[in-house]
Amino acid sequence: MGSVAVYILAMPPAPPVPPKVLVVCGSSRHDGNLEQVVAVAAGAARAAGAEVRELLLHQVQLPVMIWGDVEQAARPDVQQIREQAEWADGFILGTPEYHGSMSGALKNWFDFLYGELAGKFAAVVATTGGGTGDMSITGVKTCFQWCHGFVLPFHAAAPASAFAGIDLVDPRVIDRVQRIGYDVARYAPLLRAEFERARIIEGPEGGVAGLH
Repeated sequence: MGSVAVYILAMPPAPPVPPKVLVVCGSSRHDGNLEQVVAVAAGAARAAGAEVRELLLHQVQLPVMIWGDVEQAARPDVQQIREQAEWADGFILGTPEYHGSMSGALKNWFDFLYGELAGKFAAVVATTGGGTGDMSITGVKTCFQWCHGFVLPFHAAAPASAFAGIDLVDPRVIDRVQRIGYDVARYAPLLRAEFERARIIEGPEGGVAGLH
């Protein structure tokens, strides 16, 4: 008997789901320099195909977190930041450098969150008076890691000299910030997907995800 040819029509791949990136401007006041830096990162993430939401903490005015306060947890602004963090696959976190650390506004944002950050990916940008921003950036990365999140081993700091008047002009800083936007869009959905798959594995095989 002759062979019978079988033709299989390949279905076109489903359109990819855009990665979801939350950009947080972690200043308690209008901060034009930091807002420019996070806007550059947000623009790069959008160019990479991400759906981007932006959160300016000075517009939210969160209360100082009180652990276990039921009334505070029910506030619309607190529910808003938790819903946004839960929505996101990845984060671009921006902070001014205050006294060698992150802003109180950004630390307070962290204090309201935990499980919403676990298994997700973040990168950090900062503005400084003239230094490298290492302490503030390290503080943000440490907070995110202690929420069982993953951080990009690359960051960007914009000193005052990176601005001409109100404009961010330093091409090296702009280049670093743009790379961060692309990397968050690239890696965040992969990490979140693997973490979600691992969450349903019982025992040590599930790794840290199995604790969530």
